[in-house]
Amino acid sequence: MKLILVRHGETKWVRQHRYQGSTDIPLNQKGILQARATGRVLKEEKPKRIYSSALIRARQTANEIAKICRKEVVIDERLNELCFGQWEGKYHASIHQQFPAAAKAWYTANWHSCPPEGESLRSLSGRISSFLKDLSNHYSKNDTYILVSHGGPIRMFLIRILKVAPNVFWTFRVDPASISILYLTINRKELVLLNSQIHLNHSRRRK
Repeated sequence: MKLILVRHGETKWVRQHRYQGSTDIPLNQKGILQARATGRVLKEEKPKRIYSSALIRARQTANEIAKICRKEVVIDERLNELCFGQWEGKYHASIHQQFPAAAKAWYTANWHSCPPEGESLRSLSGRISSFLKDLSNHYSKNDTYILVSHGGPIRMFLIRILKVAPNVFWTFRVDPASISILYLTINRKELVLLNSQIHLNHSRRRK
């Protein structure tokens, strides 16, 4: 089974370096163009199915990809971003000043780590593991699936599939409209692409 993990395109809050989490922020114009560029490159993958988080920035990205790939989008809330609780809408740079202890614990990244009143990594792990189990049990092992999600869930997919400790969570960089690819077989799990944005560079040059 081939899994293609796509982070949603740029939003106003991404550009401003603010925590989005469960806040439903749409793509900006650049994000829409990124989603279309992503769809053009993924058309060649001939995906069996396209899944998306229920949040609008992911749905918009998935819809642009689906139009080009001529597929329907299946919404699954297990692909939603972490809830960042009190941090939603706040600037990344301000977190260490306003919540020094909580920020230190969060970026240490263990299963109990969570923003104040937010979701823990253990909770995120549970829903990503549930999604993977359903995918493995119900669909062909030779097919390709596109999952349009967010930075947190994509990092957790990598952790669960590669079977590494949660303290590497923040070592995976996941940029807007980036593509990461894994191959899953009975005997092997391979990460063959991580955080690629080459398709966005090609799109800019073509203009």
